[in-house]
Amino acid sequence: MKSFICSVFILILLVSSTACLAFSDLDFGPGDTGDTEYAEDAGHTGYAAADQRSRIYDLGLELERQAAALAEESFSHFRDWNGTISDQEQGILFKSEAFAASCRLFLKLTEAQSDFFRSAYLRTNVYSAFMYLASAFSELEEEMKRGRVMPYALSDCRKILSRMEREFSAWPDADNLAYLDQKYVKARDATVYLIEKKSISTYIRRPFKNLESLFRYNYDRKRGKNPWQYLVETSEDTLDKMKTGAMIELTFEGQMIIEQSNRKDRGVYLIQNGKKRPLARPDVVERLGGWGRVYEVPREVIDSYEEGDPINQ
Repeated sequence: MKSFICSVFILILLVSSTACLAFSDLDFGPGDTGDTEYAEDAGHTGYAAADQRSRIYDLGLELERQAAALAEESFSHFRDWNGTISDQEQGILFKSEAFAASCRLFLKLTEAQSDFFRSAYLRTNVYSAFMYLASAFSELEEEMKRGRVMPYALSDCRKILSRMEREFSAWPDADNLAYLDQKYVKARDATVYLIEKKSISTYIRRPFKNLESLFRYNYDRKRGKNPWQYLVETSEDTLDKMKTGAMIELTFEGQMIIEQSNRKDRGVYLIQNGKKRPLARPDVVERLGGWGRVYEVPREVIDSYEEGDPINQ
């Protein structure tokens, strides 16, 4: 009987150990552990360190202190000025308090134990909260400009917000506007846009006129011959958050181009006066600047030009 009880006890221990091992190997997903958060960037999948989140929280604490001091400073300033507070001054007071309240709420949402962090779209939600926070600051800044009141504390708040947004830009997420800055996105209608920052939490999408404009812009940015590695898939809802800016219209006028392929008989062309002029010999390429100044482009770009007279010397 004793041996039977011992056998059952050992069996229970084995089953419990196996269950614990299996449980420890489970992937809890974003935010469930409280120590890490999921990150995915250009095919790389892994976990971003929790200190990224804590840096945002620490900056939020610093901002909340500045905002509270700014609100108190504004009230003291107007109260002691001439004994009355005008409508314009009241506007500043209310905007100051609204910004301070926004800072307090942002801190609640970014606390490690907050359920807000357990969303499947962790960084997107936190960045959305940051956008509301930045909006509250912009309203306060505009009100102070109208009242011709620009305290140093306002500039300090702007600097902290900029630092926070730089932290967000390092958090890969297709719906995080800070991360999308200077990347390319494709809309449902196949239009490719450049995402460009205008101010804190404010971004625009600038359409490329065509494939040639995209490749020329990418080369000008010294990003190499493959712009698609900077393409990020995002939702139409995210695109709709941004206004459309000026179209990017660039060409290879005055430059040498060659087809992007492994074909041995690829021709080199000089784009001149809207036409592609074939370069007859390698020494002509050298005379015009050398192979280091020949841009590789898709065949579609070359075919878009009418052929001109060849250059023999």
